[in-house]
Amino acid sequence: MRPKKITVEPSADHPEILDIREAMQQVMDYFELLTDQGDSNVVWNLVFASTNSPFTAEGSPVDLRTNAPAFGQVKDHVAVIERGLAKVQAGEPLDGDFPMEKKSVAMRILKRNTNGIGKTRIEFDDGNSFEIVPEVAERSLAVMQGVGDEEYEYLFATFARKEVGSIEGRIVDLSTDYEEPSIKLKEHRTGREIRCRISSEARDEIENSLTVGDVWNHRRARIRGLINYDANGKIVRVFDSRIEYIDPKEVSTNDLRDPEFTGGLSAYEYLDKLRENELG
Repeated sequence: MRPKKITVEPSADHPEILDIREAMQQVMDYFELLTDQGDSNVVWNLVFASTNSPFTAEGSPVDLRTNAPAFGQVKDHVAVIERGLAKVQAGEPLDGDFPMEKKSVAMRILKRNTNGIGKTRIEFDDGNSFEIVPEVAERSLAVMQGVGDEEYEYLFATFARKEVGSIEGRIVDLSTDYEEPSIKLKEHRTGREIRCRISSEARDEIENSLTVGDVWNHRRARIRGLINYDANGKIVRVFDSRIEYIDPKEVSTNDLRDPEFTGGLSAYEYLDKLRENELG
């Protein structure tokens, strides 16, 4: 067994920008994944970290009682973790020996590659590696959550185009999407219901501003984020969503009244000419 290595790269949308919080949390979760909760005497010692992008970190297990390398003590646990990740990467469900308390950690690593991080490379002891890009991350998350092939094809594989933009409509539901907060919006233009996953930056804002009454009353809103289209150009879902509420302007009948609208004709004369297509 050798020191464990992880590399984090920025997204293709912003190839020169790697959020240090996201990168560091990705590294921390990786070594949390490798830490055996049953042996508190062993920690992962940072032996190398790059100072630029892509960010790379290496760690080695150390026994705090002796300050000696502890590769033998963590070997079996690491093997279980890497075997589980390899199965997920291959589209297979986790084995029963994969620690349940580590499943949520692995999912956090995968989710960051759908929201900000472009690629995460984890090197295995057998010489292979797990290269996590957004498409692989979505597929792996689906496997870990037990999503069937038919549902996966609808949710993920049908994405033919992605672009940042906004949609407008009425809020019809507030729930979760693959354990992430989400809003379902009935789009104004098409009448289709679109699932919009909330960005981490917007969660507190939405939590403090959106009420149950807004959902019950189907409040109008504009959702902005990464819009995913299928091969036919239809919107499938929206990621990294932020919300802006649209409140209708109060209009009185006086605001609508236009005495010059008919050009001096009576209502009857105007409608008659309109039917006869005599209005220029």
